[in-house]
Amino acid sequence: MICYLDTSALVKLYVKEAGSKQVKDYAQKSLLVATSMVAYAEARAAFARAWREDVLETSNYREAVSYFKEEWPTYFALDVSDSVLQRLDTIIEKYPLRGFAALHLASAMTLSKRFMHEDMLVGCWDARLWDCFQQEGFTLIPAKNPGKTQ
Repeated sequence: MICYLDTSALVKLYVKEAGSKQVKDYAQKSLLVATSMVAYAEARAAFARAWREDVLETSNYREAVSYFKEEWPTYFALDVSDSVLQRLDTIIEKYPLRGFAALHLASAMTLSKRFMHEDMLVGCWDARLWDCFQQEGFTLIPAKNPGKTQ
């Protein structure tokens, strides 16, 4: 199985929050953990923001950054390539997404096409992006949109 993690899911591997155990379990079971190259900047910014806003203590912040930087080379990080950009053109007209969210969707779609015979799971805790992944037919964690209450 391939596990594609957008930044909202990737961060859960390094900062304990709702969904962290689920993401870790799927990442450990996966043959390949993938994301977009833009996730590096987004994750580092998320860690720093959490630290500046006292959500993370300094020691937890440094630990998260250290582990993230150590593990980053193990991820299959998709470049913002021509094939990703070609998908992006369609996505930005079809869905109300911001730039990096659209890049995550385009990256996952490109990866899915490249490995079409492999099962693929997408981790996403961004409600709007989650809906777009679902509309494109991806199997998602969490199974229900994280931004909608029942």
